Amino acid sequence: MPRQHASVSQEDYLKAIWELVQEEQVPISARLAEDLDVSPPAVTAALKRMTRGRYLRVSRKGVIQLSAKGRAIAQHLVLRHRLAEKLLTEVIGVEWSRAHEEAERLEHFISDAVAVLLLKRFGKESFCPHGVPLVGGMARLRRHHGARRLSEMTVGADCEVMRVHERDIRFLEFVSRLGLLPGAKVRVLAREYDQTMTLRLGAARTHPIHLSPAATDRIWIREILP
Repeated sequence: MPRQHASVSQEDYLKAIWELVQEEQVPISARLAEDLDVSPPAVTAALKRMTRGRYLRVSRKGVIQLSAKGRAIAQHLVLRHRLAEKLLTEVIGVEWSRAHEEAERLEHFISDAVAVLLLKRFGKESFCPHGVPLVGGMARLRRHHGARRLSEMTVGADCEVMRVHERDIRFLEFVSRLGLLPGAKVRVLAREYDQTMTLRLGAARTHPIHLSPAATDRIWIREILP
């Protein structure tokens, strides 16, 4: 698919907006500033330019909505990002926790021809290292795999980790040390008044894991029914 002349910076904005929508968050300029680590005035200026370019519109309440053109570019960039992550981890051997950060640099330079070859190599039904389907994204993960945030689970539930939020390398290193990678099995043992959750990882681990809401909101699971 053609790039439709969006700059690298504009692609970053479009992808960040699309990812907020995928994670069921309202895309507003304050969240964009936080996710992209840029100043609020810089976000405002960028959104004005992208509105003129018909990539998006901003409602009177400040909610950002992608146009068909902006959404197509965002989805294409997200796919290239996930393909880059797969290439980095499965072929080159980059650490799981660093794959997202490295893929951010590569995603803009993967051509359409190379993307087609990588998708053929990894398969349309496969997942990125952090658990998001290459094709279909979070919508497919929720619809076909019943993915929910760990924070929504009740005490006593047995779960499988499906996806881990990947945009914070310190969080990735934290969950990696705990073993909470996609595919890990956990049981919810307790929930405290402050919403801190106590988990047991796998059948062999004896020491419980304590996670704050900041962590349980960043992990998606599917419940394992008896």
